Amino acid sequence: MILRKILIVSDTHGSLTSWQRLKSLVGQVDEVYHLGDVLYHGPRNPIPDGYNPAELARELRRENLFLVRGNCDADVDLMLLGISEAPKVLLASFGQVNFVMSHGDFFQSEEQLFTFLEEHGARVLLYAHTHVPRFDWIQSRLIINSGSPSLPKMGSEPTFVLMEINELVKISLISLTGKLLREALL
Repeated sequence: MILRKILIVSDTHGSLTSWQRLKSLVGQVDEVYHLGDVLYHGPRNPIPDGYNPAELARELRRENLFLVRGNCDADVDLMLLGISEAPKVLLASFGQVNFVMSHGDFFQSEEQLFTFLEEHGARVLLYAHTHVPRFDWIQSRLIINSGSPSLPKMGSEPTFVLMEINELVKISLISLTGKLLREALL
């Protein structure tokens, strides 16, 4: 029996269409952790399909939303989302597992990712920014990039992460077609 169902998503960049497709796959969730770049598409990105940031903000306000601020998230975005502040780094524990979350726009190297994990005493790093999904074990620590459901890059699929928690934590990287790409049980 699943006690908690948690959605991890990032880089939606205002795409209502991608959000609705994603929600049709996962259904109701207990919490949504958005790793940043929620509403604005940004000056370097194309406008995604179904770009409707105001309506996406309305839908996200219905969720139990936790936000890590990304490089495209402005104060006006937070206002639309009904959030007064959004940290650049968020620590959380799910089950017996410590997580650290960040948009990740300040990561410049693999060494920096691992050091960040260690400095925050976490077993799992959840980050975003690159729009390229990642799911790698490095020295018994898990590094996950949730990718982007709206603007995937480098030929990757549109993706998100789903966590299901009971006695253990199951973390799944899933494509917007519903295909399970990677999974871990912690």
